[in-house]
Order: sequence, then structure tokens, then C-alpha cells
Amino acid sequence: MDELVKAILKDDAILVVSIVDTETVEHARRIHDTYPTATAALGRVMTAALLLSHNLKDSQRVMLQIKGDGPLREVVAEADWLSRVRCYIKRPHIHLGLKDGKLDVGRAIGRGMLYVTKDLGLKEPYHSGVPLQTGEIGDDLAYYLLKSEQIPSAVSLGVFVDSDNSVKASGGFMIQVMPGASNEIVDYIENRLSDVPPVTSMVLDGYSPLDIIKRVAGREIEILGRRGITYYCPCSRERVLDSIASLGREEIEELISKGEDIDVRCWFCGKSYRVSQEDLRGLLVQDNQG
Repeated sequence: MDELVKAILKDDAILVVSIVDTETVEHARRIHDTYPTATAALGRVMTAALLLSHNLKDSQRVMLQIKGDGPLREVVAEADWLSRVRCYIKRPHIHLGLKDGKLDVGRAIGRGMLYVTKDLGLKEPYHSGVPLQTGEIGDDLAYYLLKSEQIPSAVSLGVFVDSDNSVKASGGFMIQVMPGASNEIVDYIENRLSDVPPVTSMVLDGYSPLDIIKRVAGREIEILGRRGITYYCPCSRERVLDSIASLGREEIEELISKGEDIDVRCWFCGKSYRVSQEDLRGLLVQDNQG
């Protein structure tokens, strides 16, 4: 089962969040019909969003958006307080040549921006963005955490795509230096990281998220929480109609003038909704009554 585990090094101010999400990323690959390089980028962004979700509370959610000048153009993932995630990729049919034996996510993303939107249940969502550093996602997320949230962090992400294009391994971990951490423990963690295998190697070897944390920490830990991970999209017919209603009266009248039903497809899960002429006229009636 895909899972997120959060722990702290006992008696030290170091937080470690670890994820294995192979099944969830494979589910996303099938939904979006991604080619290998696109799959790797999509999986990394999904895992990154899930890492950001570790401290969300009831009904809160976070969206991570990557916009670059590379062929993928845009990759988005949204995760909530229950570690439910959904995603979208603008150009799913992208596959580039390997770089040093690995899928070249950095070139597929290119130069651009990383944006984070947090819906914390306040009047307005929190928005922040930073320039992409490498396009490899892990480095970019660590840069965001340092510049926008002032949290020194190390992030490692990985997706292994098999010869049949399926996802054979996906996961990641994030280490955060909390206030009060000593220089000695920071040096210790840096030395540990230099000896930690790639995430995909650990997942392929059967490591669970907890196993990954123990491998990274190398000393006693205290588990703070663990949650299952699932692909989930809350789209519904009602939400589709609300979205059309928000277009305004003129645009709805234009849709009616065409005399045809319309099909609306969710970008995140691929589900289609048929909206009839009667539905559209009903939205105008609601507008008049409003």
C-alpha cells in the first residue's frame, strides 16, 4: 500500500517525511497516458505535493504547479490533508533521450517557475513562487522551502519507469532542519545523505517509507504520523455546472445558441460530463433568480 510516514530524530530537531507512491503514480500514468519522461516528471511533482501535505489539517490542501519552457510546459499536482492526490500534465506524450542513464526530467521541464498554493481554510489561499533551479523538482522544492518558508531542507525524489512504460517504483523523502537543531546534527545528516542510495533503488529493493526514514536517520526515531496515499478527484456534475455558471450569462447564451449538448472533461481524472441544452437553460434561470 502507498504510504506517507513522518518522523523526527529522537532528541534532535530533524524532521523526516518519506513516501512510497508507486501504485498511485502508475494510476496517474494510466489516466493521463504519459510517456516515460512525462511519467517521471508527473510522479516527482505528485510526490513533492504529497510531501508538502504532511502538516495539513482538516480540509486543507496544497497545489504544486511547475511551469517551464521545456516540452512538458506545465505539470500540476494537488494533495490534501488525507494524502489524497490528483494531477495534470499539459503534454503527456513527451519522451526525451536519457541523460547519464536517467530520464531527463530537467530538460523536459526547462527554465521557469515553481508555484505553491495552500488552501488553509482562511479568507484567501496562500500563494508563493520561486524560479526553477534545475527542473529536477527535488532541488526546486528544497529551494522553495528555503526561500518561501525559511526551512532548510533536503529533498530526494525518484520514479523508475519499466521497459513496458509502467511505473515500477516511485517515492521520495524530505529532511527538514527545525529550530534548535545543532550544527553537529546537521553535519551528521549531511554525511548520512552522501551514503543514502537513490530513492528508486530503495523502493525497488522493497523499502517501505519507514525503512527509508531509518536508512536516512541511522539512529532512533519517533514516528509522528502515517497515512495511506490514494489518487482522488472530487470533481462532480455539480462542480461542472458551477464552473459553467461562473462563465457569465453571455457565454452561456452563446453555448445555447449552438444548439448542441457539450461534453466537459476533467483535466485531473479524465471523467467526462454531458451538459445538455436543458442544463444550460437552467443555469440562465438560476442567474435570473439570483
